[in-house]
Amino acid sequence: MHTICAIATAPGNAGISIIRMSGDTSLMILQRVFSKKQLEPRVMTLGTISDGEPIDRVLAVYFAAPASYTGEDMVEIHCHGGMIVTKQILDLLLKNGAQPAEPGEFSKRAFLNGKMDVSQAEAVSELISSLSEKSAKMSMRQLSGELGSKVSKMQDELTDVLASIHTALAYPEEDLEESIISDAIEKADFLLDEIRSLIDSFKRGKLMREGAKVAIAGKPNVGKSSLLNAILGEQRAIVTHIPGTTRDVISEYYNIRGLPIQLVDTAGIRKTDDIVEKIGVERSIEALNTADITLLIFDASKELSEQDVEIALKAKSQGEVIAVLNKSDLEPKLSAKEISDKLNLQPHLISAKTGEGVDALLDEMYISIMSDDALAEGVTITNARHAAALKEAASALESAKEGAELGVDLDCVSIDINDAWSALGKITGVTLSEEIVDRIFEKFCLGK
Repeated sequence: MHTICAIATAPGNAGISIIRMSGDTSLMILQRVFSKKQLEPRVMTLGTISDGEPIDRVLAVYFAAPASYTGEDMVEIHCHGGMIVTKQILDLLLKNGAQPAEPGEFSKRAFLNGKMDVSQAEAVSELISSLSEKSAKMSMRQLSGELGSKVSKMQDELTDVLASIHTALAYPEEDLEESIISDAIEKADFLLDEIRSLIDSFKRGKLMREGAKVAIAGKPNVGKSSLLNAILGEQRAIVTHIPGTTRDVISEYYNIRGLPIQLVDTAGIRKTDDIVEKIGVERSIEALNTADITLLIFDASKELSEQDVEIALKAKSQGEVIAVLNKSDLEPKLSAKEISDKLNLQPHLISAKTGEGVDALLDEMYISIMSDDALAEGVTITNARHAAALKEAASALESAKEGAELGVDLDCVSIDINDAWSALGKITGVTLSEEIVDRIFEKFCLGK
């Protein structure tokens, strides 16, 4: 393969920038532009990058194949982090024979050269984009090969079943069919339990990786923006006594016990003739429709209104709701009991102004979104592609089991088992087409 080159660090000025090359000629290209010609593998060497004139004083390291990230000869140049000098070095390497890397091409080469499977490569990308310590930990577990190893073991089990079926078909006189069918049903049951467990973990894993969307909703001036500010610990949203101050959706990320939460402060939902506010209300309703949880805010200092009821019914029809009775520091005109009796909601009593009850509300949000065993021992699925492949494998195994129980010809049973094997192989990449592999890696960042 041709030698590729890319900047591996984020753009902008920094203390250090890293430029990577991978390919058979990477060392040769480095030697053309680097003052030191003898480089010991895996040892940093101080020298000067020059193009007739010195460009920068750098540290360079050479990784000899196959002991490198890609499995090929690789070079890393650690230069000063200025945008100009970094680009000058990159341009010089390209001038001397390297080619620009495509997004994810380093990881793609690592996969093609057997350094990692696709699930591990995807974990690299997920680790980079982690929104919390817990999501990073899950990505590291996947990067270590935990998922790929489990999938490979399941494929081995299916391979054994297929081998037994082919033996029975090749030697019908041995009367092996009954015992093989019994074994196939037993294996299918065992694997279905494991696959379903992985599928069940996807909801938690997805939330850990991407975060949960929490919409803060209610009529104008109930304290939605005040609650957002209280959670964030800063004045993120403008707060006034004038209803309708918030006219658009405001979104911020916050971590609860390591769980990333996307807090969405919505415009107060009400009928209005104001064109700008009307657009904000429409966006608020859209936020309710896409939220994992809605924090439904009521004003304890005001009586329950028809508008409160309408918003509550709308929110409850869209999904899970946590009711919040705000302004507990003021003289109460609305009780938790009234909300419970009329709307079948048990509200949390808080004061966004003083902070009273906010911590307890955050605890309730975490419990509602994520069970405490989210990072229990075992593999957690975080990738929608993996979940889809597992569902496909489960469906094929269910079909194989049903066929075996009904006495369907072993040839037909083996087709379903083979389909299950192929579906599992999509997770690690052993059964993926070149086109699909390209699609996966093109989503990666440049230099990785």
